[in-house]
Formats: sequence, structure tokens, C-alpha cells
Amino acid sequence: MNTVKSFVLRTSLLLFCCSCGESLMDGAVDTAMPIVESYLSEGADAITVKLYSMEVYLREGYEFSKPVGGLSLEINGRKPTETDAGTYVLRLGADTIRGGQRYDLSFEYQGKTVSASTTVPPPVTGLRIEPESATRAAGSWFFDTSADTVEIRLAWDDPDAGYYQIYIESPAAEDMPPMGGGSQFRRRMMQPFQGNGYTVTSREFRSTGYYSIYVYRVNSDYVDLYERIGSTDRANPSSAVRNAFGIFTAISAASVKFQVIEAKDE
Repeated sequence: MNTVKSFVLRTSLLLFCCSCGESLMDGAVDTAMPIVESYLSEGADAITVKLYSMEVYLREGYEFSKPVGGLSLEINGRKPTETDAGTYVLRLGADTIRGGQRYDLSFEYQGKTVSASTTVPPPVTGLRIEPESATRAAGSWFFDTSADTVEIRLAWDDPDAGYYQIYIESPAAEDMPPMGGGSQFRRRMMQPFQGNGYTVTSREFRSTGYYSIYVYRVNSDYVDLYERIGSTDRANPSSAVRNAFGIFTAISAASVKFQVIEAKDE
């Protein structure tokens, strides 16, 4: 079953690639190149590709990025359907995306062939969490003292030194603390790393309830783009897509639950 509920660089990817047009007005970046955004999820039965135009700084103002529709895409010899402006979906029917599979994307854009390839990383296996829950003081929004703080250890199998990323999704928004807008505590994504485990503390968990913790296995092209987005360097945009910016990559994931319990008053 596909455990990937939500995966992002999406807004950041668009903002980063579009900003290249502003940062490099000397023509070093070809602003006629499209932006490709596609994450293939191991276990899924469809592939979605989103295409955008580059945002261009024209001194007098901006030409804003917008979806690019009406193109004929091909993925492994099959043609996706444009389901919305600039959104192309290839439904795989009874088939699913599996670890080790390679996918090749290509299409024509303004006289050039845009192409990219990705291989699906193997599934994340052996995921475990210790402990599975933590208790905090009644009436508190936080684990307030060091005595309250619990270390939560995630571990998984890592036979070939892959790249991983941790994503924590909180309970429903109405359970969020009201301070700071509340919603800022709903999700948190950690920086990609290599290893077979990760430790967080109970201070990461701001409300009671069940949290979903996802461990994503990602490819090196995703890591490169993530690190570039986090930098201040706009002069060398990272892209593994030929004749385009953006990303066409594959991920796999597993998830576990962690519960925060409020202690009962004595």
C-alpha cells in the first residue's frame, strides 16, 4: 500500500526556479525553459507531472509563472492525460510503481526535447519507533521541563546507504495550540540525510493525539535540489531535467504512529 500522503518541495521548488529569472537577468538562465515537477511514489498507481513557465523579471514588472498546458508528454512509451491546466496524469491501471523500476519522461517544448529519468528507490523496510507514546502534564501545551522530555528513536533497514527524510504530521488542526497561528505546528520536515535512524524529542510534539511520522527514501537529485533551495545561491540552479528546470524523481516511504497522552489529574 502506498504510504506517501504528502510530499513537498512544491512551493519552494516553484519559487526557487522562478527566482532564477530575476537573479540572472544577464541571460545565463534560459527563461524559455519550463519548470517540471514530478514525484513518483513507490506503491502508487498513477504518475503526475506538473509543468510551469518560468517567471521573468522585466525591470518594469514580473511575468508570472503559470501552468503550461497543451503538450504531449510520454512516460515509458505511454501518454499521460492533461487533467487540469499544466497537470498531466498517467494512470497505471492494475500496475503500481515498484522499487527498482526506471521511468523516462520526454516531451517537446519550444523546439527542444525535454527529458528526464528516475529509478524508484527500494521500499523503506523494518521501520520501528521506541517508545510509541509519551505522557505530558495535564493542561500543558508543551513538555515543559527536561524531566518531561522523552527521546523518540526511529530506526529502519538501510542495506545500501540511502538518503532519507523525516516528515512529522500532527493531529487535526483543531487540536493545535492557538499560539503562533497554530497551523505552523501541524507539519515538520527534516533535512535529508544518510543513516538508519533518527532521534527526535517529545518537544517536537505540541498537542495530544496521534502523529504520523513518515520516513521517505529519496534520490540524490532530490537532495541536491533541497540543499540548493536552502542556500542563497540562485546563480547555479540544480536540475536533473534536460532542457528544463525542476525535478522528476521517485520516492518510497513507510510510516509509524506516535501518541501524545495527557496525564489525568490526580
